[in-house]
Amino acid sequence: MFTEKMVHQSLQTWCDNVVAVGKVHADGGDVRAFSERVLSDNYDYDHGKVLFKPTLTFGAQTFRPTKAGALSYFVGGDDDFPDDKGFKLKPWVKVWYNKLDYVLHGDLAVVQCNVHFIGSDDSHIFVNKSFVFKQCDDGKVRIVLHQSSLPYQP
Repeated sequence: MFTEKMVHQSLQTWCDNVVAVGKVHADGGDVRAFSERVLSDNYDYDHGKVLFKPTLTFGAQTFRPTKAGALSYFVGGDDDFPDDKGFKLKPWVKVWYNKLDYVLHGDLAVVQCNVHFIGSDDSHIFVNKSFVFKQCDDGKVRIVLHQSSLPYQP
């Protein structure tokens, strides 16, 4: 059964991974290999289906149902996704969530929140997020739905 504590742990892990990817990139590490591991550990691409709608995608490549599509959004450099610049490469130095609400349903947590990103250049953005976290058969928690959008500006 998914618990409130697991919701917070899952969101904090997601936030920490955003910072970690940017740090690996800034330090000259193998950001692609690191990001692939983050995807395998935290998204269910290797075991099932993931519904992923990143913030800054559009047209035919709005949705990223494949691990390759998600990886390209994270770190760029894939000719099959020419508009991806690598959102997680900024680097983001602080990421946190607030305005959290969720529904627990068996081995799932359906979550909505705002996520704030602070860049190394002191830039600050926040996005509206929806996640569905699943407690998988191997005991790990992985994302099966990740939807992200910029707040509406009337």
